[in-house]
Amino acid sequence: MILEALLSVNAVLKDPAPDVLVMELGESSVNIRARWWIKPPRRADDLYSRDQVLTAIKNKLTANGIDLPFPTRQILFHDQTEETDGDRSRQREGWPAGKKEVPPRSIRVR
Repeated sequence: MILEALLSVNAVLKDPAPDVLVMELGESSVNIRARWWIKPPRRADDLYSRDQVLTAIKNKLTANGIDLPFPTRQILFHDQTEETDGDRSRQREGWPAGKKEVPPRSIRVR
């Protein structure tokens, strides 16, 4: 699909042919490099073809049900309003149970 997207862009030369290479298997991604050639190789033409190629690749992949990855983060906030605040053996956020030591309470600003 990526190669088809490359070949659909008028600025991309057919000879030498563009190619698509798998560069790395990441933790949660497959990193792919697309290479293509343009004529004349001026900086403005490079930027214009890059815009056209990347747009064509994105549209082709999403049109075929392939989601593009984006980083996700999970952030857990400690709820200091519960009765179990300070008792790590009873907290549900996954804190390790301490040695009955209670961390100092933070000052609440209202």
